[in-house]
Amino acid sequence: MLFAWIGFLKAGSEPVSQEVNLLTSDFIAQPYVKIRSVGPLCDDKGHRAGMLMIFETNDLAAAQALVADSPYLKAGLYERSSLHEYRNEAG
Repeated sequence: MLFAWIGFLKAGSEPVSQEVNLLTSDFIAQPYVKIRSVGPLCDDKGHRAGMLMIFETNDLAAAQALVADSPYLKAGLYERSSLHEYRNEAG
Protein backbone atom coordinates (compact mmCIF):
# COMPACT_ATOMS: atom_id res chain seq x y z
CA MET A 1 0.00 0.00 0.00
CA LEU A 2 1.11 3.54 -0.67
CA PHE A 3 0.85 6.26 1.96
CA ALA A 4 1.29 10.01 1.89
CA TRP A 5 2.55 11.75 4.98
CA ILE A 6 2.35 15.53 5.11
CA GLY A 7 3.81 17.70 7.86
CA PHE A 8 3.60 21.48 8.23
CA LEU A 9 6.32 23.22 10.22
CA LYS A 10 5.63 25.45 13.18
CA ALA A 11 6.51 29.10 12.67
CA GLY A 12 10.07 29.74 13.81
CA SER A 13 11.16 26.11 13.60
CA GLU A 14 13.89 26.91 11.09
CA PRO A 15 16.79 26.59 11.07
CA VAL A 16 16.61 22.94 12.06
CA SER A 17 19.46 21.72 14.25
CA GLN A 18 22.27 19.74 12.66
CA GLU A 19 21.48 16.82 14.98
CA VAL A 20 17.88 16.61 13.74
CA ASN A 21 19.02 16.91 10.12
CA LEU A 22 21.52 14.06 10.58
CA LEU A 23 18.86 11.89 12.22
CA THR A 24 16.52 12.73 9.33
CA SER A 25 19.09 11.57 6.76
CA ASP A 26 19.30 8.23 8.58
CA PHE A 27 15.50 8.07 8.84
CA ILE A 28 15.08 8.54 5.08
CA ALA A 29 17.86 6.06 4.25
CA GLN A 30 16.43 3.23 6.39
CA PRO A 31 16.21 0.02 4.33
CA TYR A 32 12.89 -1.38 5.61
CA VAL A 33 10.27 0.88 4.01
CA LYS A 34 10.43 1.86 0.35
CA ILE A 35 10.23 5.64 0.14
CA ARG A 36 8.99 6.63 -3.30
CA SER A 37 9.35 10.40 -2.93
CA VAL A 38 10.21 12.87 -0.20
CA GLY A 39 10.85 16.59 -0.19
CA PRO A 40 10.04 20.00 1.22
CA LEU A 41 6.86 21.94 0.69
CA CYS A 42 7.72 25.60 0.11
CA ASP A 43 5.77 28.79 0.63
CA ASP A 44 5.41 31.59 -1.93
CA LYS A 45 8.82 33.00 -0.92
CA GLY A 46 10.60 29.68 -1.39
CA HIS A 47 10.98 28.99 2.33
CA ARG A 48 10.39 25.50 3.70
CA ALA A 49 6.85 25.26 5.04
CA GLY A 50 6.61 21.51 5.48
CA MET A 51 7.31 18.20 3.83
CA LEU A 52 5.62 15.49 1.82
CA MET A 53 6.65 11.84 1.77
CA ILE A 54 5.16 9.05 -0.34
CA PHE A 55 6.11 5.57 0.82
CA GLU A 56 5.07 1.94 0.59
CA THR A 57 4.28 -0.43 3.46
CA ASN A 58 2.19 -3.56 3.94
CA ASP A 59 -0.45 -1.89 6.11
CA LEU A 60 -1.51 1.16 8.09
CA ALA A 61 0.19 -0.05 11.29
CA ALA A 62 3.57 -0.19 9.52
CA ALA A 63 3.00 3.28 8.07
CA GLN A 64 2.14 4.67 11.50
CA ALA A 65 5.26 3.05 12.97
CA LEU A 66 7.46 4.72 10.35
CA VAL A 67 5.89 8.13 10.93
CA ALA A 68 6.28 7.79 14.71
CA ASP A 69 10.07 7.52 14.21
CA SER A 70 10.36 10.85 12.36
CA PRO A 71 13.07 13.05 13.89
CA TYR A 72 11.09 16.19 12.97
CA LEU A 73 8.00 14.82 14.70
CA LYS A 74 9.99 13.74 17.78
CA ALA A 75 11.61 17.20 17.96
CA GLY A 76 8.17 18.86 17.93
CA LEU A 77 8.81 20.82 14.74
CA TYR A 78 5.43 20.17 13.11
CA GLU A 79 2.41 22.35 13.71
CA ARG A 80 0.34 19.53 12.27
CA SER A 81 0.86 16.38 10.27
CA SER A 82 -1.35 13.75 8.72
CA LEU A 83 -1.02 10.29 7.24
CA HIS A 84 -3.25 9.04 4.43
CA GLU A 85 -3.49 6.06 2.14
CA TYR A 86 -2.40 7.25 -1.30
CA ARG A 87 -3.78 5.86 -4.54
CA ASN A 88 -1.62 6.90 -7.46
CA GLU A 89 -3.69 7.45 -10.57
CA ALA A 90 -1.01 8.74 -12.95
CA GLY A 91 2.76 8.69 -13.21
